[in-house]
This record gives sequence, C-alpha cells and structure tokens, in this order.
Amino acid sequence: MKKLLFLRRLLLAALCLLGLAPLAHAQTDQLNLDANLPTRLEDAYPTAWRNREFQLPVRYQRSRTDANLVQYTPTLEFGPFRNTQVAVAVPIYSGNGDRSGSGDVQLSALYNFNTEGRYLPAVALAGSLTVPTGRGSAGTDYNGRFILTKSLFSSLNRLHLNVVYFHNSQPGVVAEGRELKAERLDRFALLVGYSTRIAPQSVLVLDFVREQRRLVGELGSSLEAGLRRQMNPRLVMSLGASAGLGTDADKFTATLGLQHAF
Repeated sequence: MKKLLFLRRLLLAALCLLGLAPLAHAQTDQLNLDANLPTRLEDAYPTAWRNREFQLPVRYQRSRTDANLVQYTPTLEFGPFRNTQVAVAVPIYSGNGDRSGSGDVQLSALYNFNTEGRYLPAVALAGSLTVPTGRGSAGTDYNGRFILTKSLFSSLNRLHLNVVYFHNSQPGVVAEGRELKAERLDRFALLVGYSTRIAPQSVLVLDFVREQRRLVGELGSSLEAGLRRQMNPRLVMSLGASAGLGTDADKFTATLGLQHAF
C-alpha cells in the first residue's frame, strides 16, 4: 500500500509540473532518438524547449531460455529548460519471463552541452533513478549515459555513440532453470549506431550493442534496426527489432512505439 501511495503521489506531481510548464507549439520530431523508440540507441539532443510528450514503447522479448516478456512503459517527457529534458516512466511487465521491477518508478534527465560543429560532435549526459516501488524490487538503482552524435555529410545522416553504466544497489540471486545466478553490482554497455532519413517522413535506425548482462559472467551482443515515421506534427510511430548474437543474448526483441506531443 505504501508503494502504491508513493507511486500515485509521484505521478500526480509529474502531471502538475507538466500542467504548470509554459505552453508551446506542441510537436515531436522523427529525427530525435529516444531509448526504446525504436531501438536502445539515444541521440545527444533533448526534446524541444517547453515541449511536452507522452511516449508508449511496447517491447516484446524472447530470452535465450525461451521465456516471453512484454514491457509497457508509459512515459511523460518534457523540456523545462533549454538543452534539457526530464521524464518519469513506470514500466509494466507481463508474460512468463522475469517480471521483477514491474511497477518501479523511473526518473530520468538529459542535458546537451553543445550543438555539433564541423569536427566536434554534439555531447550529452543522461541519467536515471529507479525507485523500488514495484514487484520484487529493493534499493534505488541508477544509470548514466554518455552520448555523442555527429552528422555525416548532412544533418539527415548521423552517427551515434552511447556508453552506458548501470548500478544495482542491492544485487540478488536469480533462478535460471535449475541454476542460481548472482546479479552484477555494476555493468556497462556500448552502443554504436547510424540514423538516416529514407523518406520525407521516415527515419531508419541501425545499431550494434555490446553489453555486460545483468547476471555475473554473462556478455551479450545484439544487432538492432528500426523505423520511425512522422504521422503528423504531433505524432511519431516507431517499429523496431533486434537479434541476439551469442549464447548469453536474448534471442529476439520487437518494439512498437508511440510518441504524442501535447
């Protein structure tokens, strides 16, 4: 009950902040990459100043043990200051996979340091806190992301680099089949990708992920691809998929995403 009460108060506070934010011409942009819309790659640019946006990525994951998990992550994102975006999200899991963390509250922010120059890429730092309000959660976890974005020939063709750090404040033990495996305290992931406009309203995203997995001793690699489509000035739809490489990676994931500015 305490977790549910805390969650309701936090979401109410977020809605109040959105309501108090100065009004602007609401719009969303298919060139701007957010994690899981449609791949895990993120670019160095925040949402527009004063922009307010509802996001809903739905991600299906089939693990290497053939467990199925669907993650729904309703998110409120807005730009309270120039070069800055903040967001609050609550992922909800379903399926027969590990649903630990379903209902946790995630608070995140991104700050962009510069617009790219002729040789210098755009640089941003992002981070998030995960508050243990959900299923089987303990301790407040956090992660940080260092992001570089550089145009190639034009602003419609861009290269991206993400270096991500994850900290699990209270690592536990997970049952996988007949085995018990320990969670990592700290882990890293590297994402390298490319995005390009392939039609007036469509952007293609391609990336490669190399990561330390959540469980000790496991490493994974994935190839990801996705398409973002501008349906109207306020609405972007996205569709993505990834294939795991090696024995430790998830076999397959698919993502359907919606972003609507208001």
